[in-house]
Amino acid sequence: MKNICPFAPRYILIGALITWAFVSIGVGKASAQAETAWGYSTGYGNVYGSYGLAQTMQTMYNVARAKAQKITSAEASGRVAGVNSTSRSSPQQSVQPRRSPRNYGKFVPDPKIDTGKAFADALGDTAEERQLINKVYSATKTAFEKEAAVRGWQNNIAGGLTFFTTTAVTIYHDSEEPSDQAVQSYYEVVNAAFDEIPEFKNVSNRDKQNFNNMTVGFAGLLLAGYMEGKQTGNADTVASYRKLAGVLIQMVLKTDPENIKIENGQIVMK
Repeated sequence: MKNICPFAPRYILIGALITWAFVSIGVGKASAQAETAWGYSTGYGNVYGSYGLAQTMQTMYNVARAKAQKITSAEASGRVAGVNSTSRSSPQQSVQPRRSPRNYGKFVPDPKIDTGKAFADALGDTAEERQLINKVYSATKTAFEKEAAVRGWQNNIAGGLTFFTTTAVTIYHDSEEPSDQAVQSYYEVVNAAFDEIPEFKNVSNRDKQNFNNMTVGFAGLLLAGYMEGKQTGNADTVASYRKLAGVLIQMVLKTDPENIKIENGQIVMK
């Protein structure tokens, strides 16, 4: 089975922990939770609706897509120039230098915020289910924070959004995960996109933290259900979580899931 964890190999731990917890909920419950997301007003939709930022996410995606396409075009032009031009200039000189990040996506975390409880209350029908969903979230968040510290993503909404995007897109398309370099490049594009949205600078720390935690939680629950389906050979569960990934991409990124793909290890936005 392909490794569907976008931050391999360190993120294998996430998959092991959250899959173990989610198996306790059961295949039937996993599929049912995935299907209820189509109702939007229940489950995942309720969690998302709590944290808003919908209009900002639409702007972010459009800005990020334009920036990514511009970078790709410039790099392609540089490669052509490097092959065909007699100029002594380096191909990289055709790419404009990147502006120092302002990091509008950064936030000061509040330890009193309990996103795990919000997920559990929205998605769990019984006390046992709520406890297990909270465990899934906690395991995911702990492992994500360790990786974010290594990558320099800590306490930045762009980090959670990158984890969510790479996870959801990989699962939705049932594809190989993007390269490590592609993931980092996507983070930098998203972070730069937030920097170009002036009103985002004034979004409260609490709202940024809540939204960041939500994206991490969505990614963890997607991974748990999808991996559980793969490991048990349950095609219905895999199909349900692929559908759920598409729903969440539409909810969070405000774009058709067919518009964002992984091609040759790169994250492509259309």
